[in-house]
Amino acid sequence: MARIGTLVGAAALSVALAAAGCSSHSVVTAPASSPAGSPGAGSGGSAGSPKSAQVGDTLELAGNEQGARMAVTVTAVADPATAANSISTPGTGERLVAVQFRLQNIGSAVYSDAPANSATVIDEQGQGFNTAVGAEVTAGPGFPAGVHIAPGDSALGYLAFDVPADSRLARAQFTLNSGFAAQTGQWVLPVAPATSAPAATATQTATVTATAAASPRPTAAAPRQVVEDYYAAINARDYARAWALGGRNLAPSYGQFVNGFAGTAADVLTVTAVHGDTVSVLLDALQTDGTHRHYAGTYTVRNGVIVAATVH
Repeated sequence: MARIGTLVGAAALSVALAAAGCSSHSVVTAPASSPAGSPGAGSGGSAGSPKSAQVGDTLELAGNEQGARMAVTVTAVADPATAANSISTPGTGERLVAVQFRLQNIGSAVYSDAPANSATVIDEQGQGFNTAVGAEVTAGPGFPAGVHIAPGDSALGYLAFDVPADSRLARAQFTLNSGFAAQTGQWVLPVAPATSAPAATATQTATVTATAAASPRPTAAAPRQVVEDYYAAINARDYARAWALGGRNLAPSYGQFVNGFAGTAADVLTVTAVHGDTVSVLLDALQTDGTHRHYAGTYTVRNGVIVAATVH
């Protein structure tokens, strides 16, 4: 689905797409050959046939901000994964796959981001799948909606994906800055065996034998609740959570999304009607200079995430 190119909420956000060709994008596939942070580590390997990163390998990736550099490791894979609750249960014809990432800050700047927006998995046909927002698995804890990792610190968590039941996954990818950085790390995923195997450890793949057919996905959070939670996150300055609740479908980048609220002190949301997936709202946006701006419009919510907005 095409993403909406404008966001109107606390304040009008002018969307300007980055000029094409302003930076080249590279895919890093060779694991770091020297300790994290040392010169030359994670640069893509030596000439010839560099080793492709596997589960357990670390790739060093640069972010968009000055001093942003992370050592990212795929530490475990659960394929299929077991949902930790009914909301996370995949729908008919799908299975849940979970990939555990370790994010270590080897740069000089605090790294703030929403990891769920940075990862994808790709199958043997080249089809890519984004994370299943809010899905939790029994393999281990996931990441919070947003992380703030100081230099020298790290974060560990699972990210879950809904993929077709018969899809054979080939690669996992991770791109800093919610997928907008210039480097993408790529790891080769092992083919999940048909029979069960030992549980995942820090360096091996977890496999779980399905014991029952997947049940239909239960109803996600009500559209009204999603919109209310979205604005509650904005008022709390928890922009990573707001981004995960649908902001990523309303702005071309996380930075532009956050900047759209720079002049807003608080939002007072009034839901005037709900028709299926569509939530009609009135918004009183108190500005930092004491003035008010008033907006009206609709938000479209599907599967617990805002997917479109028309606000004037």
